[in-house]
Amino acid sequence: MRCRCWLSVGLGFLLLWGSGGVWALGSACAQEPDRRVGMVLAQFEEARALAVDPRGRLYVAEAGRDVIGIFEADGTRRNALGGAGTRPGEFDAPSDMDPTNGQLLLVADTYNGRLQRFSTEGQYLESMPIGPTERRTGGEWTFQERRSGAPVQGQGRPIEVARDDEGAVFVLDAHGRRVWKWSDLGQSETLVPGRDGRLQDPVAMAVGADGRLYVADAGGDAVFVYDTFGTFRRRVLGGSLPALQALTVHRGQLWIVCARRVLVWDRTEGIVAEHTVDLSEPLVDVAVHGNRVYLLTETRLLRRAAWE
Repeated sequence: MRCRCWLSVGLGFLLLWGSGGVWALGSACAQEPDRRVGMVLAQFEEARALAVDPRGRLYVAEAGRDVIGIFEADGTRRNALGGAGTRPGEFDAPSDMDPTNGQLLLVADTYNGRLQRFSTEGQYLESMPIGPTERRTGGEWTFQERRSGAPVQGQGRPIEVARDDEGAVFVLDAHGRRVWKWSDLGQSETLVPGRDGRLQDPVAMAVGADGRLYVADAGGDAVFVYDTFGTFRRRVLGGSLPALQALTVHRGQLWIVCARRVLVWDRTEGIVAEHTVDLSEPLVDVAVHGNRVYLLTETRLLRRAAWE
């Protein structure tokens, strides 16, 4: 669904930063109430992921327009990164992003088979191809600036990206049905195997501050827990998680997002809360900041008070 506020967007400030395709818009659509949930902050075409940085800014991967939208907590659009293409700073169906350290933004550029890295100001920095390790030399998995010439592209299909407190980057590759890990020293490894291992149809991933890696597997109808070395630890609620959509970690607890509900899981206590979400379309993702919960569907971003 396209945003109805074409006039305000048309009058917004548009800034194009070089050939990277990085641009910013002015104010977002006017907010409107949703009586069942809360305030509608913005509207999209095929939104796929939601994240929040330490300052409370919101990031939405909008695959339908090939952009990453950046918003203030009240829904005001600060800028948007991308546009369709293969050049640096452009995307082909971006599926996820990680802004959580507040210093860099990592974007899973899915059908270009790469990660892209941006500064906090939205400036394109470099890209990294995602694909089989045998296509690299010496086990290295390095970012490349490549601002001119052939674009950086890989054979993988990155759909999730997360960075831990040690600086390691984790990538969920839907093509290989596996998790890659890239250390801050530039070494890569297959952390969780795919076709010949446990994962059948992985759809989401999150990294906790407790050194745990969580992978939602729609094929196994469960969430698998690993340590950050890839050692399997446990299975969460196998057989009772229909329509798995996303995972996020908040205050040490895992939030499991399904199409119509959100489960909160604790390592020691198990499921500690279950929240049913009454929306006209399925949930895609959830983010929490302060006393607010943000809900994302394919077409809307909503804000409500935190669940008790």
